[in-house]
Amino acid sequence: MKINLIREFSSMRQLSVYFKNEKQCREFLAFQRWKGTPKCPYCGHDHIYHKCDGRYACAGCGNTFSVLVGTVFQNTKLPLIVWFKAIYLVSNSKQGISSCQLSMILGVTQKTAWFILHKIRILMKQRDDEFEDVVQGNIELRESNKGTLFWVRIPFKIHNIHPKVLKYVQPGSRIFTDYNLCAQSLFDSEYEIYKIEDPYPLYAHTRSFQSENIVDGFWLQLKRLVMGVCHFVSAAHFHRYIYEVLFRKQHARLPNSKRFYKLMNRIEQAIPYKVVRPR
Repeated sequence: MKINLIREFSSMRQLSVYFKNEKQCREFLAFQRWKGTPKCPYCGHDHIYHKCDGRYACAGCGNTFSVLVGTVFQNTKLPLIVWFKAIYLVSNSKQGISSCQLSMILGVTQKTAWFILHKIRILMKQRDDEFEDVVQGNIELRESNKGTLFWVRIPFKIHNIHPKVLKYVQPGSRIFTDYNLCAQSLFDSEYEIYKIEDPYPLYAHTRSFQSENIVDGFWLQLKRLVMGVCHFVSAAHFHRYIYEVLFRKQHARLPNSKRFYKLMNRIEQAIPYKVVRPR
């Protein structure tokens, strides 16, 4: 069966019509991963036999596997349509969605919905291959009680801010930052630093060179997600909520189906339970 990967849909109903049964979900997943040429997730061999039960057998290592092996759906007991609906909802919810709300929509327990949500948030993590090697121009660097955040990338820690800036920011760029100790190591570098104690002049400067205040908009969305939707988050998982808001901010102008496919392109990573909820 030929799967139209670029088919667009803008509602949950259209998604359910497109992926109407488990067989079609698996066919789409196989096309998404292998583009018609299955490969063994254990040895990478492409000489694969199709079994009558829908699984595959590798001629190289002899292992039998399904299309779910080596993906975020590995060892799942839920139908794939439940995962697809969850990915669609999380990627297209403007203010985010809580595990309690997701459990009611999908018809699963709150614990299962929480597990699904955090797996999807891990998929939302920004990858280095999605960005240019370096950024340049006017860069805003901000600090919060959760650590320093560089809006183009993932959070910084105070002790490694200098190497991160040297890696991702082109020399000669203008870095706007409030008065904090983590920027002290940049004073003697080749960057032009603007050190401002009062945050309000900083806001005026950032608005002068950006069409929108990206960093302030990010923190506003993060606060709405944490305090208005989830109400409570663990410090051990806080970074995943940052991944979610960054993903939504970065792909805000994409249509609903494009955001869904964006996450589906990242599914080839097995995420065991101990990674989602470490002890």
